Amino acid sequence: MYKISKYKAESIEPVTFSDLGMQESDIEELLRNNIEMIADEEKSMLIVGQQV
Repeated sequence: MYKISKYKAESIEPVTFSDLGMQESDIEELLRNNIEMIADEEKSMLIVGQQV
């Protein structure tokens, strides 16, 4: 993985969601709030529900 800023690519260590202290519900919320991560401008995606 690399962090890219302007014309510099910096290698970063990969981490797991567990390393970050994230649970499945946290990941779902992250995706709900940043849906463009998985659906670009040319596609549309509708979130119709969430797990209980």
